[in-house]
Amino acid sequence: MDASDELLRGDEPAALLTLDGAVHGLNPAMATALGRPADQCLGRDFADLWPASQRTSAESLVAHAAKTKTVAMRVLDFPGRDGASVACLIEARQVTDPASGEQLVWVHALDARNDLASLVIPFRLATEAADLGLWLYSPQEQQLEWIGGSPPVAALLPDPPASLSTVMSAVHPDDREACGSSCARPPPSPPG
Repeated sequence: MDASDELLRGDEPAALLTLDGAVHGLNPAMATALGRPADQCLGRDFADLWPASQRTSAESLVAHAAKTKTVAMRVLDFPGRDGASVACLIEARQVTDPASGEQLVWVHALDARNDLASLVIPFRLATEAADLGLWLYSPQEQQLEWIGGSPPVAALLPDPPASLSTVMSAVHPDDREACGSSCARPPPSPPG
């Protein structure tokens, strides 16, 4: 078993994608979560396997990990039984296939018992219900990354992550001061 097989083992949905988003491999849990047989997923664009309402988020997740070589996270809704969806925190990061040396993107669902997943998912659902958006802000880089919420709000971030100035230029002039002051706060000091 090689290292790429190791990334697809486990009970949580996982897939390996090319840098342009084509499915290179996936585990049975991911195929089941997407509601398709594994052979129908291979070679297809990962974002196209999601319902229309999730495609932009799935596409930006892969693009972020492929372009920046940093960990990206999004809350995505897997199709569920009886039309109910299941919200999951999905992580994507670049990995190297040891056999070929090819750069791939490893996409996997974080265990819902994970502290981060248990915090982000309810916030994401609440922001979507309120027709708002949820972003992570990195004060050191002054960049915002879309996490989830209302799809129209996602239009503020054309390419993840986005600089604060890019996002601020899309905010209505009457709201810029309030939005800018909340993003300009210094990060909390580490304890101790």
